[in-house]
Amino acid sequence: MMNKILRYTLAGLFAALSVFFLLPLTMGVRHMGVFFPILIFLIFIWMLLRPKQLWKLLTGKRRLLWRTVLALFAAGLVCVDVILGCMIRQALNRPEDDTPRTVLVLGCEVRGLQPSPMLANRIDSAYAYLSTHPDAVCVACGGMADDEIITEAQCIRDELVRRGIEPKRIYLEDQSENTRQNIGFAAEIIKKNELPTDIAVASDYFHQLRPAIYAERNGLHAQSLGCRSYRFLGPCYWAREVIAVAAAWTLGR
Repeated sequence: MMNKILRYTLAGLFAALSVFFLLPLTMGVRHMGVFFPILIFLIFIWMLLRPKQLWKLLTGKRRLLWRTVLALFAAGLVCVDVILGCMIRQALNRPEDDTPRTVLVLGCEVRGLQPSPMLANRIDSAYAYLSTHPDAVCVACGGMADDEIITEAQCIRDELVRRGIEPKRIYLEDQSENTRQNIGFAAEIIKKNELPTDIAVASDYFHQLRPAIYAERNGLHAQSLGCRSYRFLGPCYWAREVIAVAAAWTLGR
């Protein structure tokens, strides 16, 4: 009886998590980070509610096939856990000494002339560091999407200047369209201007590992100026970033 109660309780928990991951759809957010965790939860729900069918698959004529599928599924979950652990470790890898660093503010959506909430949080993190390290310089990163009227880099610069950061401390990288280009183009600016190659990345906590991977490939050493993600969107962005990190490690993207 207890086993049945436990199974149904866990199935209910996974169902609730599925609903939670669907909430970003109400804000127009649609990406793999919303859907692939739900697929995993649905598999667990089926396994919990249909243990006899699962047992038949694992012991029937095609047991080798289904045991292989289950083993691959388990291995995939282990990989996800490993990547999440690495993401958390990099997010907590914050600057704690007075080593000269270049702050990189990674681009994000601009709405009109104003930063989106996610970009505003990144600017907040950069400003907090720049205001307490007056010798530090900054590279504002991000080009202009089709629905934007100024580059993300210009928006970052304007907001930092408005808060009192001297314009001469801010370099613009306004050609990039993704994180890999953010870091690659910023690395060229850093090397051209002989700026510190130790960098502090102002971006969301979930977004720290992938820039660190690209930074290492470009001769930079990255630490985190992480910030919390907007409202309840964090979990789906962490999930999406797992896929992006896996692609960065395996495909170089």
